[in-house]
Amino acid sequence: MLDLARTVLLAWLTATACGAGSERGSERGSERGSERGSERGSEHGSAPIEAAPELAPTRSPTLADPSPDSSPTLADPTGVVSASSHVEPAPTRRRAWPPTTLPLGLLATMSAASAERSRATIRDDATGVIASYRPGDRVRPGVEVLGIEDGVVELSNEGEVEYLSVSEIPVELSADDVFYPDLVADLHLSTDMGDGVPLSPAPEYTVKAKAFAWGTPRTLALLRDAIHEYARGRDVPPVHIGDISKKGGGPFPPHLSHQQGRDVDIAYVLHARDARFGVANERTLDRRNTWALLQALLDTRAITYLFVDYEIQRLLYEHAQASGVDDSTLERLFQYPYGRRAARGVIRHWRGHRDHFHVRFEG
Repeated sequence: MLDLARTVLLAWLTATACGAGSERGSERGSERGSERGSERGSEHGSAPIEAAPELAPTRSPTLADPSPDSSPTLADPTGVVSASSHVEPAPTRRRAWPPTTLPLGLLATMSAASAERSRATIRDDATGVIASYRPGDRVRPGVEVLGIEDGVVELSNEGEVEYLSVSEIPVELSADDVFYPDLVADLHLSTDMGDGVPLSPAPEYTVKAKAFAWGTPRTLALLRDAIHEYARGRDVPPVHIGDISKKGGGPFPPHLSHQQGRDVDIAYVLHARDARFGVANERTLDRRNTWALLQALLDTRAITYLFVDYEIQRLLYEHAQASGVDDSTLERLFQYPYGRRAARGVIRHWRGHRDHFHVRFEG
């Protein structure tokens, strides 16, 4: 590549020298033509061109020095080059290499000055799920988003770094694809079960029964957003999701609710990481992670009630208090310690909630 650059520069110098000789010959020649005038100009002793003449700088494209990790690219064409200057290699963009072999399609990226605010919209070809991810989110089990740039997502796949890029070939969407946008304040998602969608499994959670995991688009967007926030950057077991609603909604025995796609049963986080819907008590309950999960749900500001067994409320209340939650917040959130029949707080007692808690989202 450097030999090519030298050749380009030498050709430019030769053309400049010939132009100068032709101009002097034209001035001294007669009406016989510029060609004979050029010969006379040479015969009359034009000064020979030195190896490194004094030349005014000129703008000229240069070629980047190739490296093993980058493909050849043209340098900035506005760079100034002179015959005596050193030709520096042009900066090259980092290649998105190696490409991932996972069945994923990158639909769009949105980079931000703050890395944690960057977003990437990715379609999982195996499930048809389209979702928005940020650095730290898990796309699949063992697959985490490390970074997001314009048109490129850096992934960790079982500890190996891979890259997902926007393809020149359009991604084919299916009529059965399910889109789960992250929560956006001005995004008006349907609250009607006529538009209901199923909650597909994801790395951060499991679904107990797909047939009973139908919800409104708004409910499921809020739920996924809360679980993403809870799991981001934390070594926690998957959240276990129980019943939501049947397809189309309606009566769902033995539940009194779960008819409108906005009620969700979620297992408590237990110390036994592989336990699903085990009974929570003072010995088994992982207070720290259960409270973190409840906080992530409450932070959506779209929760009407959280039904939690009164004794488990006490354990969570004491943990939150010891963690520094102020008294006014505890007073606003908890029914405890005013008794299980007290009509106060977002977190309230309801019988039958010792192995899971119930989330009622706003309509």
